Amino acid sequence: MTLATAITAFAFAFMFEKFMDEMLKNLQGDLETTNLPCIRSTLDACDNAVQDECYTYCCPQGYFCARSPIVGLYCQDGTTSCGNHNWCRDFVDIPRTCPTVVCKTHRTVLRVTAWSFILAAIGIVMDLVDVIAIFTLPDAVVFKSGVNIFSSLVKWIAFGAIVGAGTTQFLAELAEAKCYNDDGMQLVADAGGMFLSYCAVQVMSGICSLLLVENCRECRMSSDRPSFCSGSHTSPSLAAITYQYGKHWLQFAMSGNGCDDLR
Repeated sequence: MTLATAITAFAFAFMFEKFMDEMLKNLQGDLETTNLPCIRSTLDACDNAVQDECYTYCCPQGYFCARSPIVGLYCQDGTTSCGNHNWCRDFVDIPRTCPTVVCKTHRTVLRVTAWSFILAAIGIVMDLVDVIAIFTLPDAVVFKSGVNIFSSLVKWIAFGAIVGAGTTQFLAELAEAKCYNDDGMQLVADAGGMFLSYCAVQVMSGICSLLLVENCRECRMSSDRPSFCSGSHTSPSLAAITYQYGKHWLQFAMSGNGCDDLR
């Protein structure tokens, strides 16, 4: 269960990162996909940092050149209007200097998504180590507990980082701003669903790792119980037994089945 959820979370992280990268493809340069933004930067032949006049070669086919007193030249889609023009303008980063909060949040989400993907992969490695240890080191309870604790920690960091970066709010604002055509908005919706799926499965996997730590602790306590304490054992009339429990030595005098106090 733990390994299965870790692999699923890794797959969701991979798909989410792929969807986020797909959103970037048509914001600059030539058109590559059908996910067309409502507004985008001009082509390299008409760099708005040095050009202040619109020409036919400034924008790709289907876009027309326009001028803004804030960002200079930009390309506007002739068939798709932005739901929130100012938000989409900041998201696209037309001057390519990323001066706005929206652009900075977008870049933060992209960076943290990549790190979450890497951390998800580390979580899989730790779970594989735990599975191997079950068969090769069945009595190494402390080692397996440490592996599970580290695995759970990595998964919670991956989850906390991507949520703490503001990904949820960013995706909600992107969907509300409607910065793409129908194909692009479907991509945004798919990315939002993949993000929620990743978060849910990653949390589940982190909880499973913690449960394995608890199971290892109980197994260790069970293995530390003295072998003479069983209901079917009949002890001598009187015996002095020294038993180490934790850091203390306890001495018991027992007769009959007098080990019940140790259970």
